[in-house]
Amino acid sequence: MPGPSRVAAAFVLLVAAVCPIPSFAQLDSSAFREQILTYRAAHEKQLLTEFVDLLSIPNHASDQQGIERNAATIQKMLQARGVAVQLLRIPGAPPLVYGELHAPGARSTIGIYAHYDGQPVDPKQWRNPPFSPILRDAAGRQLEWASLGTYDPESRIYARSSSDDKAPVEGTMAALDALQASHIPLSTNVKFLFEGEEEAGSPHLADLLQQHPDTLLADIWLLCDGPVHQSRRMQVYFGARGETDLEMTVYGPARPLHSGHYGNWAPNPIILLTHLLDSMRDTDARILIPGFYADVRPLTPAEKQVLAETPPVDDQLKKELGLATPEGDGAPIAEQILKPAFNIRGIQAGHVGSEAANVISTEARASIDFRLVPDQTPDKVRQEVKDFITKQGFFIVHEAPDLATRQAHARVVKLDWGSGYPPYRASIDNPAAQNVLQAIEDGIGSPAIKVVSLGGSIPMYLFEGRTHTPVIGVPIANHDNNQHAADENLRLQNLWDAIQIYAAIFARYGEKPAAGH
Repeated sequence: MPGPSRVAAAFVLLVAAVCPIPSFAQLDSSAFREQILTYRAAHEKQLLTEFVDLLSIPNHASDQQGIERNAATIQKMLQARGVAVQLLRIPGAPPLVYGELHAPGARSTIGIYAHYDGQPVDPKQWRNPPFSPILRDAAGRQLEWASLGTYDPESRIYARSSSDDKAPVEGTMAALDALQASHIPLSTNVKFLFEGEEEAGSPHLADLLQQHPDTLLADIWLLCDGPVHQSRRMQVYFGARGETDLEMTVYGPARPLHSGHYGNWAPNPIILLTHLLDSMRDTDARILIPGFYADVRPLTPAEKQVLAETPPVDDQLKKELGLATPEGDGAPIAEQILKPAFNIRGIQAGHVGSEAANVISTEARASIDFRLVPDQTPDKVRQEVKDFITKQGFFIVHEAPDLATRQAHARVVKLDWGSGYPPYRASIDNPAAQNVLQAIEDGIGSPAIKVVSLGGSIPMYLFEGRTHTPVIGVPIANHDNNQHAADENLRLQNLWDAIQIYAAIFARYGEKPAAGH
């Protein structure tokens, strides 16, 4: 007996063959937008119910039970829309949810990527439990959303991964529902890839895609991670910075020492560490490691033009964040995120306040992330960092040093590198990318902001594949969403906009002359 996805797909094909249904081309853009908006307005509670159910499932990548529940739930969501679904597996990795939806007569294929795992949570820092989603109005008052008939678009859903990155999962599903209810057919085949360990650095994604190379075959991939522009306007980004992270431990005496008896004699690892960090980066974001910028690719004329056209948001952000003078010698944020970055995520050593003790600690640790731009590579950056640290007089180890190693070397540092991945940047004038951009603008009825590169990191390079498929970012979350932090949230209007955007892409992309091969 055929499964539910095959039955649903067969029904879609039968309706398409029997019923004369309008394409997006037969509707003007405003009529299309109105049809999708009308569907959404009539089904808001239904959409929120499905979204809340998905957000209620814990989704840290190391929580195998929770991750499997997420994957199974998304599989059912896709199958309910007629999508043929597989759970692609590799030992030790969360399942990669892969789906295909074929449109009759389509000559093109687009791919949609998002991830269903989320950052770790500390429930004590949240106003509400992170996996018990709630709705709050613009003033922060909790709403009993299930009993409401209408919803203020400025209200927000609070839950882990409400914005990063389960929102695109729900948005794409609702867009398919809206098109079917409005009798508007897909203009293109659609592939879905939903990953379960992006927040852990996607350590298995490359192997999964290598084992299933046909999953990547498409005309363009849309990565639906990241925020919209700070102005709340829709943005499309053509690249993202790469990333590699480092855990650094500097060692002092083999046991804690009284600072009065041994101070000025026993090396203090906190001082050694902070001086080392200070030698690597200045206070205006300039990385001081020799040769670090040698591989940075200059911006093209088209990229410079896009940068010049990016709306300024620095004054707004300074007020919002309480900043007097940002880093970067006065360069705007849109320019700064196109440069490599050195960020100290945290320092751990000794104690402060009421827990402070007059001791010289045995070690001091720093957690660092590097953001990379074309044409930098993680391997080259790691080597540059290692060479620099060695020249500062440190002996590098990769395991905790024994007593003999401490005695043999005045300065010992342990380096633990994360996996990392390279940056990516697509050509702004790529025809497939321009088709997506036009579809988005048709769907929202206003121009979208083009962004050379996202400041954050996402493994866009993996989706380019052996066929050099263009990859662009189509984010939908609000910029002030507390991403990766407590009280993560999604503004409802951003979810409603996502439905309009994805519906327009699905209905419009394949009608463009450059779509398909």
